[in-house]
Amino acid sequence: MSGQWWITVFAAMTVWPSLGQAENLVKDVKKAVERSTLDQSGTKPFHLKASLAPSFERDKDSGQSGEVEIWWASSSQWKREVRSPEFHQIEIVDGTHDWQKNEGDYFPEWLRETAVELIKPVPPLDQVLEQVKTAEVRRIGPMTNINWTTTSGTADVKNILRSWVAVQNSTGLLLYAGGFGWGGEFKDYGGFHGRMIARTVNVGSPQVTAKITTLEDLREVPAGFFDAPVKAGDPQPLQTVLLDETSLRKNLLPMAPPVWPPVQDGPLEGNVTTIIVVDREGKVREIKSIMSENSSMNDTGRQAVTAMRFKPFLLAGVPVQAMSQVTTPFKNTRPVGVETFESASTYFERGRHIGFPAAGTGAPFVLRAEFEAKGKSGTTEKGRYEDTWLSDTQWRREAWFANSHYVRSRNGEKTYQFAEGDDAWILRFVLKALEPIPAIDTFTESDWKIKREIVNGVRTVRVLAGYESPEGKLDPEQARGYWFDDKGLLVKAHFKGIETRRLELEDFAGAKIARRVDVLKDGALAMRISVTEISPAGATPAKTFEIHGHEWTRAFTDEVR
Repeated sequence: MSGQWWITVFAAMTVWPSLGQAENLVKDVKKAVERSTLDQSGTKPFHLKASLAPSFERDKDSGQSGEVEIWWASSSQWKREVRSPEFHQIEIVDGTHDWQKNEGDYFPEWLRETAVELIKPVPPLDQVLEQVKTAEVRRIGPMTNINWTTTSGTADVKNILRSWVAVQNSTGLLLYAGGFGWGGEFKDYGGFHGRMIARTVNVGSPQVTAKITTLEDLREVPAGFFDAPVKAGDPQPLQTVLLDETSLRKNLLPMAPPVWPPVQDGPLEGNVTTIIVVDREGKVREIKSIMSENSSMNDTGRQAVTAMRFKPFLLAGVPVQAMSQVTTPFKNTRPVGVETFESASTYFERGRHIGFPAAGTGAPFVLRAEFEAKGKSGTTEKGRYEDTWLSDTQWRREAWFANSHYVRSRNGEKTYQFAEGDDAWILRFVLKALEPIPAIDTFTESDWKIKREIVNGVRTVRVLAGYESPEGKLDPEQARGYWFDDKGLLVKAHFKGIETRRLELEDFAGAKIARRVDVLKDGALAMRISVTEISPAGATPAKTFEIHGHEWTRAFTDEVR
């Protein structure tokens, strides 16, 4: 999911559990995992079929589609067939015998992980439960998010591996979980003989969605169905082993070091990190998501990793596929005679301070605005917005539309949120459109790419995160973009496939306020927000900023307020 299938938590209440709390947490996680696991003792024998396809349209040509079918009598007696455009495997396990018939010389990791996640969401359960005892815990609205890191890399280059588990508080069901070589997001739960099984499982990056189309009791199978005849199978079954990076590099053949290109912006030193899968001949066959301190290094880092060659990895003398993290350090320079850029956080903070009164000189204000929108009723109606700001710790943002009402406020250390009505989502959007710049504590600097662009004849610096097609089309789900003029003022923003433009700027207490914000969808005007008044705030009682019974912890938002 962007990428990735786990939920990015922008801000939350973080706690480290005491001994008693840790024991309860371990029990909760264990129960959640076991409730959703088919491959375990006590499960009634089953027959399962699932279809696999890319989760997003942009990945439709990735070749990551296929089918999984499993006949399961017990954890030590089962048959599984997996199929993708380039690989087909039938595997039978009967006690200590493991029989395979493979068409294709490489078992794609995305396919292997998906087949496992359907029936065993957390394969290394004992290891996970041990880590949960000391993990970082975030209780975020309806869920409990648990994450931890383990050291990785080599003696010369240190790195970490991240793992995570999230449980829905109301149901106790697993929402998502992941780590090195396993993980998924679990949805659409349904019962099966006392278990609660996710009928939709999202795995990996690029993300694949597996949908269970059949889950039924295993009917009587023919005699010999689980037999593993030696002659008909492959002499060397396919197997994937997980390695630490030090072990991986022992088999790395000599190669030329990568030549890092000069970069206009971002850190000059750091690491490019990814997960790779090496086939039985020592060739890199899969490269997972690339991460680095400077995203401009990602392409060169990918090329360097792709060029790696290894001596075959052996297990009991038999070649196996190997999966490992790879860390590639980089060090480069700035190009000569080419414009360089500041960091994304610098553009964001400057834009916020010179263009938005709540982050400017600190002069208290009241701002009122009107807008028109089409709500659930299908008719176009007028809505209104009001923002009362005394300080960073005392403010109230409020909007009304038809029968809906939405408020977000703060008084001291307490924050509040209140929503009612079918069209409250429109009001949340209005708040976002009026203050779109993301908070600097909600992103990683290396996610952003910066370049020059002209917007309606104005020279701007574009700060963009997320996918952009070669034709310049921004991904409607994941791409976020912000355009700043040479003075640092925000001119345009793009998020969730929506574009906002700030127009008719006016001075107020040292900030340039947009008296008009146009909201465009697919190039057409979808909403116009007009500021009708902005003036100094008078004396305002503290209780104005309190909403009793609606305290709120800022989470699942990149908004500052």
